[in-house]
Amino acid sequence: MKNFMLFLFFSLSLYASSYDIKYKGIILGKIESLDTLSQNYLKAKVSNPIVRILLGKKFYVFYDINKPNIKDAKYRSDNKKILFALKTAIDVRPANQNFIIDDKRNITLKCYDNSCIFDYFSRGKHNAHGIIEFDKNGKFSKLTETKSTLVIEKEE
Repeated sequence: MKNFMLFLFFSLSLYASSYDIKYKGIILGKIESLDTLSQNYLKAKVSNPIVRILLGKKFYVFYDINKPNIKDAKYRSDNKKILFALKTAIDVRPANQNFIIDDKRNITLKCYDNSCIFDYFSRGKHNAHGIIEFDKNGKFSKLTETKSTLVIEKEE
């Protein structure tokens, strides 16, 4: 019974949080769960009617590595490894680590108490900088990438 209650509590906590994805201040959609992050993508249901008309799709998919097969979706490749930084910060929270992507690209990740800072470099040029924030319980609450102004934020 105790194991069942723990499983139930864990399952409810996974689905209790949803997140808004914003680009340049405009809400693109709502991410129902971060579960797909383990498969290197995030899927958002387009919630802004103007964005829905412009995209002509029901979903917005932000992916890294392999493009997932989702019907009626607009895809955006993560060429700045933002999803890699988010996934690593949530799973590992390294104090100060440099990740080599390939011979031309790398990403640094520095984590503190309730936040992590990431910087992405390509061919020696600084292409992305961001902050990943966690709440008091250590759960992910907000990602802000300052150069492209991408924000993924937990709904209140």
